[in-house]
Amino acid sequence: MANPKVQHTGIMNKMRDKMPLIIIILIIAFLATIVFEWGMNYMGLGGKTDAFGKINGTEISYQEFEKIVQQQIEQQRQQNPNKDVDEAQIAQIREQVWNTLINQNITRQAIEKYGIKVSDREILDWIYNRPETLPEQIKRNFMDSTGVFNAAFYQQALGMKTKEATTFWSQVENYVRETLLSEKLQAVISEGALVTEGDVLQKYKDENIFANIDYALLDYNTVTDSSKFAVTDEDMRKYYEDHKLDFIHLESVKLKYVNFPDMATAEDSINVGKELERLKKDLQSASTEDSSMIKLLQENSTVPFNPEFQKTNAFASPITDFLFKAKPGDISDVIVSDDGYHIVRLLDEKESDEVFTNATHILIKTEGDSTAAYKKAMDLYNRVKNGENINELAVEFSDDPSAKQNKGDLGWFAKGAMVSEFENAAAGTAVGGVTGPVYSKFGFHIIKVNARERKEFKVAQIVKTVQPSSRSKQLNKRKAEDFHAQLDKGKDIDSLAKEMNVQIASSADINRDGQIPLSSSNKNVMNFIFSNKVNSYTEPVKILTGYAIYKIIEKTPEGYKNFDSIKVSQIKPKVITEKKAEILKGIAKEIEGKISGGDLIALKDQYPQYIFAHSDSVSVAKPDPAMGQDYAVATAIFKMNPGQVSEPIKGNKGVYIVKLNSVVQFNEQDYQLKAPEIRNTLLSTKKQQMVNEWLTKMQNEATIVDNRDKYY
Repeated sequence: MANPKVQHTGIMNKMRDKMPLIIIILIIAFLATIVFEWGMNYMGLGGKTDAFGKINGTEISYQEFEKIVQQQIEQQRQQNPNKDVDEAQIAQIREQVWNTLINQNITRQAIEKYGIKVSDREILDWIYNRPETLPEQIKRNFMDSTGVFNAAFYQQALGMKTKEATTFWSQVENYVRETLLSEKLQAVISEGALVTEGDVLQKYKDENIFANIDYALLDYNTVTDSSKFAVTDEDMRKYYEDHKLDFIHLESVKLKYVNFPDMATAEDSINVGKELERLKKDLQSASTEDSSMIKLLQENSTVPFNPEFQKTNAFASPITDFLFKAKPGDISDVIVSDDGYHIVRLLDEKESDEVFTNATHILIKTEGDSTAAYKKAMDLYNRVKNGENINELAVEFSDDPSAKQNKGDLGWFAKGAMVSEFENAAAGTAVGGVTGPVYSKFGFHIIKVNARERKEFKVAQIVKTVQPSSRSKQLNKRKAEDFHAQLDKGKDIDSLAKEMNVQIASSADINRDGQIPLSSSNKNVMNFIFSNKVNSYTEPVKILTGYAIYKIIEKTPEGYKNFDSIKVSQIKPKVITEKKAEILKGIAKEIEGKISGGDLIALKDQYPQYIFAHSDSVSVAKPDPAMGQDYAVATAIFKMNPGQVSEPIKGNKGVYIVKLNSVVQFNEQDYQLKAPEIRNTLLSTKKQQMVNEWLTKMQNEATIVDNRDKYY
């Protein structure tokens, strides 16, 4: 018999190992999605603090909000221990926490309104008598090595009286309580959900009735003679009037907005350089034999330690410049490259099986006139051969977009990295030599080979990117506030942006369900732009990358879109499609008249511009891959009789002719067998839809004060 004490210790070790994750999971229960678990009193955060937001009158303090955010950040770090959580992810977490708090508040009010309660007996009954049905977040802690729920392990854990076990089961009880409250609320909200016998029958037919068909697709793109589908204003006006409901315009706003991005300053760069200088001694003494090297890089570098040999082309040129001169054990000064600041310690080096080439080039695109391009490339080739600096010429003349930044420097590359013409020319050129003009699909190249090596390196490097400091961010905030103060004095936003050298842009139409440029769905900005007049402007708004100021430049009330504003961009393409469809329907009738012996596919040689195909098993739920999901075609198919050829059908991709060869007959016995599962699935979907619609409605009606932009 196994030693009970040993078993008990094993269980406790497993629970102790998992405890941080368990606590986080059980504190943060997501609503299936209604969320209850982030209650303020439950977390012991109900003390009186300064509110930075309100949801239906309930104050949310910065301290309680930030505590939940930090829990989520820590959870993410545990899931990805080798990757730090960046600013963009933190901003996303804050948004998720805020939205969850809104949902939590709404649902708690609804629970109180409907008098929903969960008794201790219900909780204990679930935990003790039906553990196999508990939520996955709980069950996963009691899975064996094969992923099967271990009932014996679970029962042993239930009997533990240690502090850790007591804490764990207390969290489980809270989780189960919130889950049951959620289920009961969803039941109240969705109690009117109804699935009819007709719904079940139609779903069964859509998934289980298959047709065997031949078809011809006359693609709209095959009509290329524009004279046949010329569109007049009268055509577009008629289409507009006939389909007016398709052109409803929601209330919308257009904005001008000024962006003040947080930027790293020269001072920030200097500070990063100084920090790396301080770390040189630690990097020099860190050992690869123990964990000190890994720990040092984990704590200080954006790039983890790589213990393998790396090829020359894995490094930027400034780093390889150091590596080729260094001996194992040497450590570099601070190196600046495109991906940040580096200090590099060479651990070991070896000869490589591959040859690596370092080259600089100038690209001259042909753009239709290859003679002129060749002449220009030849002139530049001669200038480089005569001693002019290829880097300077690349900045001025190269058509490679990256040349303005890298001065034509391609760094190190191995065989296969470049197009063959370029690669062969570089391989045949001696180090220090120039060749060209070399023609490839990109244009003409002038190539200078700077070096050629066969090296691989094992390194330890600390890499840091320069981020804007708190001081830099504060100065940027002051700049945005100064801009706003000038607007208050009557300055024009365009001229002021030019004067202060800041970015200004205009938005497209934004409706209430749309996105605010730079700040997504910021509710404060959304409320402002729909509550204020044209020429009103916001105070500086905190965004992910800095600050923004928004000015209302145009407001359009709800109604039909203006015909003249959409006739070319929206109406004309639809009219063209209609006209093409009429042309193709005529051709389809012609094809239909030529069908002999019911063989539609036999006509494909007479009409090679169209697609003729066969499909063995088409259903509404599983269409033919070439057709795609096209309900007009599917509806027509399943109204036909076997052997029948359809009238021309206007579909999404073109006009179809379909011959129905056979169709699976309705199987009453199979239907009765599958109907209960179909009904349950449809009912569950309908209930979830009702819950989601209810939650969206409550969110829109909630009174929300959001002051997050004053804190972050």
